[in-house]
Amino acid sequence: MGRNLEKRQHLFNGYPRGWFVLAFSEELDVGDIKKITCFGQTLVLYRGEDRIVRAMDAYCPHLGGGLVKGKVIGNSIECPFHAWRFGPDGKCNHIPYASSIPPKAVINTWLIQEVNHIIYLWHDPAGGEPDFEIPLLPESEDEHWTTWEYAQLEIETHPHELVENVVDIGHFSPVHRTQVEKFENEFKGHMAIQRNEGVAYPLGGGIDNYSIEATYYGPGFQISKWNGFMEARLINANTMIDTNKMILRFGVMLKKGNDLRQTVAFQKGYIENLSKGFQEDVDIWLEKKFVEKPILCDGDGPLMRLRKWYSQFFVPREETKQLPFDGKVLETDVLQPAG
Repeated sequence: MGRNLEKRQHLFNGYPRGWFVLAFSEELDVGDIKKITCFGQTLVLYRGEDRIVRAMDAYCPHLGGGLVKGKVIGNSIECPFHAWRFGPDGKCNHIPYASSIPPKAVINTWLIQEVNHIIYLWHDPAGGEPDFEIPLLPESEDEHWTTWEYAQLEIETHPHELVENVVDIGHFSPVHRTQVEKFENEFKGHMAIQRNEGVAYPLGGGIDNYSIEATYYGPGFQISKWNGFMEARLINANTMIDTNKMILRFGVMLKKGNDLRQTVAFQKGYIENLSKGFQEDVDIWLEKKFVEKPILCDGDGPLMRLRKWYSQFFVPREETKQLPFDGKVLETDVLQPAG
C-alpha cells in the first residue's frame, strides 16, 4: 500500500483545490455543531441563529478546548472549556471573566456556501479564492421534485479512483451489469463531462433504458441528469479525509409521479441501489494497485486525458496552462501507449 500510495502521489500530490461537500443542509439545524475531518484537519461546522452555516478550525486557541462540545450563541460558537466565544469572522468576541480580549484570540475560518440544499466548503492549499462557481439546480427548489435522499461511505482509497469512472467505459458491464450503447467525454476547464446511453440492470431488479449527462465541477463533486424509468438528479461527492481516505456522499432527487408515496418508496430503493453499486466499485478499489503508466487498448476511454484534467487541481493555478485537455475527446486521445 505504501509504495502504491507514493506512485499515486507523484501525480496527485497532497490535497486538491475546489468545492467539496461537507453535509446535506437538513443534517445541520439552527444551533447544531458538526465535527468534520477533511484534508488532514479537523473543523467544526455550525448553523447560527441567522440560519447561515459557518466553518472554523475545531480547537480554541486559548487552551485547546474542542468546539464540537461547545454551543452556538446567536451567530457565535462558545468553547465548553472557559466559555470563550468566537464570532463568524473567527475573532473572539466574549470572555466572561476578562476585561479585555487578546488580539491574537482568533480561529481560522473557512469559506462555506449552501447551494441546492447542500453545504460546500472551498479548499485551496494556497489560500486562494474560488475560481469557479457551484452550479444551481433549479429542481432543488421545485415542488414537483422530491428533496434529497442521501447516504455516505468512508473508503480507504484516493478519490481519483472514483473520478476515473468518468471515462472508464470498460468497467460498466463486468462491474455494474450495464450495457453501454453510446459514450462520449468532453473536458471544459474545471468541468469533466460524460454522456452515456444504454440499458441498466439494477440490483433491485428490472430494466432501465437510460441516458445520462454527468458533469464533474472540479475534483470534488459530480452532478448527473438521469433520464430513464424516472427522471432523476444525482450528486456524488468526494471529500478527502487524508491522503488515502475519503468520504463519498451521494444523493438523489426524483421528479414526482402521480403517486407521491410510490415516488418516495422508489427514491429510497434508488439510494439503496446506488449504495450497492458504489460498494461494487469499492470492492475493486480496495484490491487493486495504482498503475501510473497503464497498457491501454483501443476500447478504453481517455484515461490519461482525464488524469491531466484531474491533476490541474493539485498544482498551483499558474501551472495549469501547461496541462492542455479542453474540448471533446477525439479517437486519437483515447489510446496512449505505456512507457
